[in-house]
Parts: sequence; structure tokens; C-alpha cells
Amino acid sequence: MQATNFQVKVYTSAGDIELEKLVPVFHEWIRDKRISDELLIDVADYAHVPQGPGVVLIGHQSDYYLDVADDRPGLLYSRKRGFDGDVQAGIVDAFRRALGACQLLESESSLDFEFATGELMFRVQDRLNAPNDDATFEAFKPALEQAASAFFGASPSMERVGDPREPFTVRIRTGADGSVADALGRA
Repeated sequence: MQATNFQVKVYTSAGDIELEKLVPVFHEWIRDKRISDELLIDVADYAHVPQGPGVVLIGHQSDYYLDVADDRPGLLYSRKRGFDGDVQAGIVDAFRRALGACQLLESESSLDFEFATGELMFRVQDRLNAPNDDATFEAFKPALEQAASAFFGASPSMERVGDPREPFTVRIRTGADGSVADALGRA
């Protein structure tokens, strides 16, 4: 597989999210270089869009969304530049960056965020190189299982979701009830 434009969504365990509180937090991340190995550029506020992308921290390599799609708020990490490495390393990197951003959000005193680690969403934003079909699922499954097991300490259950016209998407149920910090500490 040549696809490297991975997305990982970690869902919040809270109900309502006050998206407007994120705008100054994300601006502070840019100013203070809170994600030190990425060039963060701007913040876009889409809180007015129902079931939309919420608030987006735009970077050169990646974007970080507090996404509210499907009435399931969560941090959505989205790599938009290629990754120098194999698929396994790219998936591990995407998990690490998503969980790292979740940990940063949980540490923000102005927010009351907590993220759950029992379920995640993995998506490949490249329908040409990763169509949403069973062959792609079988190609990605070993790398996803290995990454999820490393971070969450258990063998995950996975299912491909969505219509074949949509990007390749996998729902990963980890069975983990630990914190984001626990997951980052394992891998």
C-alpha cells in the first residue's frame, strides 16, 4: 500500500463540548510550539457547521480537529503529507500523534476534556490507493492490530465501516479502559 494520509479519531468521554473554548487554546499551541516537531499555521472555527469539523488546528504536515461528526465528538488527527517509512510505522506515528494531542487537551486547565480509549476510528484519505473494500481491510489489518495492541495492551476487534464510495474506514474497539497517558506509556 502506498497510502500514508492516515486519520485517527479518539472520542471524548464527555457529552457536550464547548468548541469556542478551543480557538484560544489552539492559537496558544501555535504560539508556544506545543507540538514541537510540526509547523502549526492557523486555526479555523467551523463550530457553526452542524455535524462538522468543529475547530481545526491547521499545520503543514497535519491537521488536528475537535470533530463533532456523527454526534461523537473527538480529536481527529489527519496527516496530509506523505510519511517516510512503512505502513506500520505510519500507523504507529498517527496513533502517537492523535493520543499526544489528546493528552495536551486533557492538560489544558481551561477545558474539561477527557478522552476514552475503548474505541477509535482509523481512516485512510486516499481512495485511489486504499479503496474502502475487503482487500484494503485485509492489507491494513495486521498493522492496525499490532499498533492497537501496542498502545492499548489487548487484541482489538475491528470492522470496516462505510460505503465503498467513502474513504477506507475502520472502527477499532480496544476494550481498554485506561487513560490516554496509559496508552502513550505502553508504546
